[in-house]
Amino acid sequence: MSDHSENSAASASGPTTGSNTPRRNFVFEGATAVIGLIVGVVPFAAGLVSFLDPLFRKNKTPGKHAKAGEGGKTEMVRICSLEALTTNGPPQRFPVITDQFDAWNFTPQQPIGSVYLQRISDSEVLVFNTTCPHAGCSVSCDGQAYHCPCHNSSFELNGSKRESESGRENPSPRSLDTLEHTIESGDVLVHYQNFYPGREEKKPKA
Repeated sequence: MSDHSENSAASASGPTTGSNTPRRNFVFEGATAVIGLIVGVVPFAAGLVSFLDPLFRKNKTPGKHAKAGEGGKTEMVRICSLEALTTNGPPQRFPVITDQFDAWNFTPQQPIGSVYLQRISDSEVLVFNTTCPHAGCSVSCDGQAYHCPCHNSSFELNGSKRESESGRENPSPRSLDTLEHTIESGDVLVHYQNFYPGREEKKPKA
């Protein structure tokens, strides 16, 4: 009788142990998968945050005025000292050199364009973009007027359109593009921008 009871108990305990084994394996495998997922996701998330961080923080670059972002749009850029310009002298051409940056890159002191400056009084300066508003060529100045070599556009020293010397109509749709500027601590600072050519409207490029 006792042998029969022991056999019955043994047979009863056998299947129970077998059924628990797959369950324990499932729990173990599930925990392993979760840990593996965490181990993989954490470095990826950290890398993603580092990659996107420049998009969510304000760019800071050295220099008081020199900043140029995408599209050539700038804050005030120092061009030269006011004393470098002769009062009532001819227009002078200067490069626009500034720091450039986007969300990930910073490149210091890069040329992004050029301007004509003419000092017309002790404290007044005319500032023009050197790009012709007709087709985007670069204009020159002979001290008497501005001339575009591409299609014979020409402009007075004050930037207004003038009749073409060849007798043909001036093809430029507008006058030379003026630029915002200020004089600060004896320096000429310019808000440099490029504008769409071929339009009557003076529209800044994005």
